[in-house]
Amino acid sequence: MSEVLEFLQGLYGMVDIASVVAVFVLVWLWGQLGLTGKAQLLSSFATGVVIGIVQQLSTGTVVGFAGWFQVVVYGIILGGLASGAYEAIKGAVLKALAK
Repeated sequence: MSEVLEFLQGLYGMVDIASVVAVFVLVWLWGQLGLTGKAQLLSSFATGVVIGIVQQLSTGTVVGFAGWFQVVVYGIILGGLASGAYEAIKGAVLKALAK
């Protein structure tokens, strides 16, 4: 996870750890509310995209197409991080339960 955060910091100069944690908390909440399987995976990706985009827009520095492109890419990366972590945790839990 730290490698991904370093990668994002290299691209964007900073990464708001609170946004990353918020995504994980919301993904957990969607699961507690009954989402499972592909619906939870898709919701984790969408949550990451939305939080990532909103977090980047909050800086107020989005100018032109290049700025919007970077915002959307950041959101996609955060969404991928969230859904990837969801899959990794699910796999680890299933492996532990199998033992």
